[in-house]
Amino acid sequence: MSTSAKKISAIAIFYSIAIGLRYYITVIKPDFFTNANLYIQVLLQGIGPLLGGLFVIKLLKRPNDLKLLGMVFLKSLLVISTPILLFAFLGILNNGQLDLDTPKYIGIILVYALFEEYGWRNYLQSELSELNKMLKYLIITVFWFLWHLNFELSMGNLIFFIILFAGSVGIGYVADRTKSLIFVTLFHALFNISQNDLLNGIELKQKLVIVGISAMVIMKYTNRNKKKPPLELEEIRGFLK
Repeated sequence: MSTSAKKISAIAIFYSIAIGLRYYITVIKPDFFTNANLYIQVLLQGIGPLLGGLFVIKLLKRPNDLKLLGMVFLKSLLVISTPILLFAFLGILNNGQLDLDTPKYIGIILVYALFEEYGWRNYLQSELSELNKMLKYLIITVFWFLWHLNFELSMGNLIFFIILFAGSVGIGYVADRTKSLIFVTLFHALFNISQNDLLNGIELKQKLVIVGISAMVIMKYTNRNKKKPPLELEEIRGFLK
């Protein structure tokens, strides 16, 4: 089998798993999904890209350019903790006490974003790495859009497609610069945080301020990373010994 045929076959297998599980979970709605609590239901909706990516990466040995950290551990920890700490602080301001539910909700949103990004950026963007960047982002957008089971021709879906394309460009840029699965996960999660129902007690403008601050932290370290290759966790451990 030629290299191109292997690539096309792997993408087809990945996407069949991703969209098949999405349809099974969100449309057929098996009993284990409907009987699960809200947090498990949220995570199950994003499990398709994760399992599809794991299958083609681990069994078919397809490329995956991202590492979990992709750079120094402390920088990754700072990026992850920024929105969690800010939302927790906001809970104190709003309610006069620490709201322990908010960090939990943020954690669920982050894990959901990680499930998606393992497939879209860690696998699919790596598989399409030889293409022109904008073409690569456009192809990912089409797959990502259809994965949401949006088949109706409407103005709402057109706007959603444009939003996803902008997201593919932004998250794709962060992936190319940092090679960090954590960074692209947080960038994805920031958008979800701004509209997620789990955080209904927080005003939209408050969400947007925190999302903006968190995005600036990401871009700060993304730009710093241009001149330095990403450090692997093994290198960090060796340095600390």
